[in-house]
Amino acid sequence: MERHHVIIFTDPGEEIDDEIALWAADQLFSSLAYKLKSCVCQGRQYSLHVVVVDGKMSAGERLSRCKAVLGEPRSIKYWTPEKFDPNLMAGSSVLIIGPMELGENSEKIISDERPPDLVVLAGTKHCSVNWGQNELAQKNCEKLLSVAKQSYIIQSHRLSQETMTTEFVKKLPKKLNSHVAALTWRFLLGRASGPAEFVAHLLSPTLAGLKDRPASNFVAIQSVYEFVYSDKKLDDIEISDKAWQLSKEYYENDLEGFTDYVLKASKEVIKKEYAQATEALLRLGWYTDKVLLSTDPQLSDEVLLKDRPLEFMRFKEKVFSEIGSPLPCYDHTAFREFMRYVVS
Repeated sequence: MERHHVIIFTDPGEEIDDEIALWAADQLFSSLAYKLKSCVCQGRQYSLHVVVVDGKMSAGERLSRCKAVLGEPRSIKYWTPEKFDPNLMAGSSVLIIGPMELGENSEKIISDERPPDLVVLAGTKHCSVNWGQNELAQKNCEKLLSVAKQSYIIQSHRLSQETMTTEFVKKLPKKLNSHVAALTWRFLLGRASGPAEFVAHLLSPTLAGLKDRPASNFVAIQSVYEFVYSDKKLDDIEISDKAWQLSKEYYENDLEGFTDYVLKASKEVIKKEYAQATEALLRLGWYTDKVLLSTDPQLSDEVLLKDRPLEFMRFKEKVFSEIGSPLPCYDHTAFREFMRYVVS
């Protein structure tokens, strides 16, 4: 019986799709039915390893977050880059759903001497967060893709096609369900700030189309607005002076390095898309007098999940419970696609 290692490099703690993917992986690999099927049909016995990378949060902080949200795993063996056993890489199947920020452990983990059988990158190369936002992470990702016997890239537009529907979020454990609601609220209200290469598309379908990426925030706001106002379309919304001003403020003050995009798209079209999304939030009663960034303390999990502001409670009870989260479930989709490669 062949023992086959499945290894996931991930960056939980910033959003929630990593945790959802890990929950799904733990459910699958701990299933007795799946174990029997893999043994009988494939002659394999799988072991699941999750390497929690560094970055904006330390690997240790990310690991603590995983365990707090997901509880004790049934089939996952967690690792930090420092403690990871590099011998597991040889002949393994690897999924990248987080930037390969491995610090001083890069050469130890990624080596020609221990090539994986399969490596799958979730996200369009050169412009997805998983490919990397710094030189080291990008080099690690490139090298891992190159040393593998087979490598595939799942394009960002493919990952954006499935959302977290009501039926899906109801299956999640209570704590994970609450975090999905909090993340959805944070993405609706909180604007991402630069560098523009990675975030400018979030509220502009025009910019998203240039980079083969989804306009996640815009689509989420559009879905919620058209659910609440069932007879109205966001494209037809009348934009107020306040929405135009907030759109201009976000465009000019909170997006760094916007020049490259502006050369390829109309500034006025981009500003109008930002303003449409902002006006929808104003109509829903969810906006303030300034542009909120996604890192604002009042949008943190601690405030939302413990203090429960009235607006968030209303959103969760009246919208989230009815339509789930209109945000794409990138990493869960990536895991499902990855497993098709693994068993093929």
